[in-house]
Amino acid sequence: MTLTVEPTLSPGPGAIPLLPERPLRMGPVTRRLLTRTALVVGAAEAIGAILVFAVGGERATAAGLGLMFPGGGFLYDAAPLLLAASLVGVVVSIVLWWAISAVWALPTVWAVSAVAATLLADGPRLWTDDGASWDWAIPVVVAAALVTIAATVWSFEHRFRTKRARVPELNEYLGAVSVPDPVSAWREPDETDAELLRWCYELALQPIDSFDGFEWGEQFHGGTCVRYQLNYLGWGLAQYAANSLPNAPTEIELVLRNLVIKQTDLRVWSYWRTLNRIGNFDANPDPIVRDNIMFSGFTGDQINMYEAATGSTYFDQPGALTFVWSDGRTFAYDHHSWMDEVRRNFDESESGFFPCEPGWAFAACNTIGAQALLGYEVLHGRPLWSQYRDRWRQTLEDEYLLPDGNFANIRCTRTGLSWDTGETPGGEYLVTGSNGFADVAPDLAQRGRALATRGLDRKLAALRASMVDGELAMELPPEPERNRVRDTALNSWSKLVGASRMMGDAELLGAVLRASDRQCRTGERWPERPLAAGVQNMAIHMITRWAGPETTASLNLRGYVPPEGPILGSVPWPQAMVTVARSCDGVSLDLSVRAVEAAPTDSIDLTFSALRPGVVYRLTAADGEGLASVLADDDGRGTTAVRLERAVGLRLVPEVAA
Repeated sequence: MTLTVEPTLSPGPGAIPLLPERPLRMGPVTRRLLTRTALVVGAAEAIGAILVFAVGGERATAAGLGLMFPGGGFLYDAAPLLLAASLVGVVVSIVLWWAISAVWALPTVWAVSAVAATLLADGPRLWTDDGASWDWAIPVVVAAALVTIAATVWSFEHRFRTKRARVPELNEYLGAVSVPDPVSAWREPDETDAELLRWCYELALQPIDSFDGFEWGEQFHGGTCVRYQLNYLGWGLAQYAANSLPNAPTEIELVLRNLVIKQTDLRVWSYWRTLNRIGNFDANPDPIVRDNIMFSGFTGDQINMYEAATGSTYFDQPGALTFVWSDGRTFAYDHHSWMDEVRRNFDESESGFFPCEPGWAFAACNTIGAQALLGYEVLHGRPLWSQYRDRWRQTLEDEYLLPDGNFANIRCTRTGLSWDTGETPGGEYLVTGSNGFADVAPDLAQRGRALATRGLDRKLAALRASMVDGELAMELPPEPERNRVRDTALNSWSKLVGASRMMGDAELLGAVLRASDRQCRTGERWPERPLAAGVQNMAIHMITRWAGPETTASLNLRGYVPPEGPILGSVPWPQAMVTVARSCDGVSLDLSVRAVEAAPTDSIDLTFSALRPGVVYRLTAADGEGLASVLADDDGRGTTAVRLERAVGLRLVPEVAA
């Protein structure tokens, strides 16, 4: 069953939702978590103060100062090096808390330093007499504790008040602005598009257990996570399939399918056992059943894109996605059971968002998880999204929305704390998820676009003014990739692609793409990369490059729509590759076929279906020359041969009735 949800058109002035004039400092769940955290810290400070000022004595004082500030007891013990080691331990524990969900690391360092300071109170010293203590450390440590607490509270309050002060100005802008319609017209694939498509085919059509051409590194975060490379490639190629190959689904369906199946390779998902054990004290390696929305939500959305672009229900088969652990245990899923688990995780979460990694719930990941529920509902009719939408929206706006319209990147589900992890500027988003709310919250997408594009027209106008004869004769400086493996200019070009597309400037979009190609194309073939960037950044570029007319958001909203007009059958890979097969009128067929390993002078058979029985079709080249006639049989099928050197820019048109 396929439902269709109409996307919201760009509104005019006054149609964009305004920001709350009296924004919450924090949502109820965040307040409860922070209150609990504050009570725990407050209890430690109170017990420490009692030990220092009421109990007294060297051991009690060392213990009390150690509770009030990590390593504070060591300063009282005249052991500054141990204080320094404690502070280093605090920094390392915070990094581990973020990196591998070790939420216990910081309290462990804090508690161990307090106990060790207590035991050392009358012990040996390096530079002073054994058992010596520095009484002046008492006011220093107390002051350090008070300053740290005060600075934390002030920082939150200052940030909140600063953002809240901007609300009237921002609402005035939102009430008057008209958001431009993005560029959505189909762009005929060029040579770079063909190179990228060929590279994707070679990458995905290698044996399922082979990953030549992918980038391997740590699998917890960042640009070397293979799961994200697979996700982003799947999203980008789904757009290409829907926009340029709707009438030739055979090969690209297998490409998209393989990109999903590769997610079940143990090397891709085994990271979860480590995170689950460290962060949840749970040894279950099943990557779907608990938390891990960065895998279940992302790949669930990837499956939706596969089905919406090709119509294939391959993953609806029981056990179509089976994970096999190193000891032989299996965890079998299909599209239905997979999305049931995503929904169950949402339902069982305290805040309404569930964690990417144990203890950390990201707005972006939970938006992509929401997209997965929506896309599945559109495809299969089960109300997994519509029955949860209101709670999801409440969490987004109550717990993550900041006064100025940004959304916090992450929230700790155990402490309520949030900070900038360095993944996004300032740790905030105006829109988030791979679709920028365009499918799950179109009104918030419009508000985010309006805020994100404020002043962008002037910046793009300056760029446009530098165009000469429709071209941008410029290069952008390379910048480090997220994984720091290399520098690339492609990320900056992708931002300009997205900006010019978002602002509706088709001419600038074309110029930006051509300039990007000139600077970033390498001329290399798989397993090397055709663009000078890592796999993840190449895939992100493909998503922005191939986003029209269908985007990942519109595919989620529409589901699968069977193509009209003639259908091109299988073309033998790797001899050749179809780059265009689409019907604009439901009668004729535009197509391009390019040589891959075959010689340009070789001929290839083209088989068509869904023709009008008994009708003669004429196959013409781009220059209008007739190449062949195709007579449709009683089943609406016909075949002809064409030389590959003439197979770019073909058109199949019905001519006369036989």
